[in-house]
Amino acid sequence: MRIGGRDYNVRAGLVVFLAISVTSTAAIFLLTNRAGVGTGLVRVRPGLLAVACVLMVGQWCLNGLRFQVLVNSLGSNVTFVTSLKAFMANVFLSAVTPSQTGGGPIQIYILSRAGVPIATGFAGCLMGAVLSVVCLLASTLLILILRPDLRAEFGGHLGGILLTVAVVFSAVAAIFLLSVFRIGFMKQVTGRVLLVATRWLKTERRLTLTKRVLGGLDRYRESLSVFATRKKGRVALALGLTFAGIATNSLISLALLAGLNVPFNAAQVYLAQFVLLFVAYFGPTPGASGIAEFANYWMLTSLRVDTAVLGVYTVMWRFFTSYAGVAVGGLVTLLCLPGRKPGRDRT
Repeated sequence: MRIGGRDYNVRAGLVVFLAISVTSTAAIFLLTNRAGVGTGLVRVRPGLLAVACVLMVGQWCLNGLRFQVLVNSLGSNVTFVTSLKAFMANVFLSAVTPSQTGGGPIQIYILSRAGVPIATGFAGCLMGAVLSVVCLLASTLLILILRPDLRAEFGGHLGGILLTVAVVFSAVAAIFLLSVFRIGFMKQVTGRVLLVATRWLKTERRLTLTKRVLGGLDRYRESLSVFATRKKGRVALALGLTFAGIATNSLISLALLAGLNVPFNAAQVYLAQFVLLFVAYFGPTPGASGIAEFANYWMLTSLRVDTAVLGVYTVMWRFFTSYAGVAVGGLVTLLCLPGRKPGRDRT
């Protein structure tokens, strides 16, 4: 699949995503009480599955609206439907590439087809990613600091989480400060790193890639200036929508556990979802496959949720928080991409 001059091996990425997800889920079934699997399926309450479905679609819409607010604040006139399509396509491509940020190009591509300048789409995507990181970092830090009971439940694993939060926060803060106060230095370092990292490419491609990245940094700085001066209200609104989307997504776990009729501490499970989303967001595997399943298993067992239903719950939780979005996003991507000529399909 070719998007914006770049080739994506979607088929291989999708196979890896599904293979890791299926293997991880199967391992969780083996780790839990297999005798309780059938019981868990019988006890599912359809009404609460419907609630989970509403929450899933609700968080899609909140993210689509957030992206629309950001892009339109830079002078474009994107409709909500176009923005939602761009977000769903981003969900799909993020699941078949090794990073949650891998879906940015398809968002920009769909917006450009709707008449949005590439620089504007790039700025909107980048600001959306920044707001997601800010919300995940802030919520995770606050929860771990203000809820000693939750920290105690996580036990020895807490050190790893706090270290990860600290490292990511430091890296993001350093990059942001450099982009604001020392953009020239940041471009110089980035250019040198890219030239070294891509030395296996032909000289022309290396230079073209480096120029594109450095040009993107210039556009980012310009857009950041616009957001920080004339569009602060829009950024605040987008920040609120970002947090609302994360909070809505976190409610899905409560609906599913209640639907399985298992006892659980609602406050602890809900707050733990923010930490889980943070871990999954920075996972290096396609769509956080494997990482999401095992992090979810570890967190719920730490909170003493009945292990007999964790296998069934994991499948349902991943369906509502990942698989359904990937499926819808894949369909949107196929419908939005132009027809490919025979012999040029590299998926």
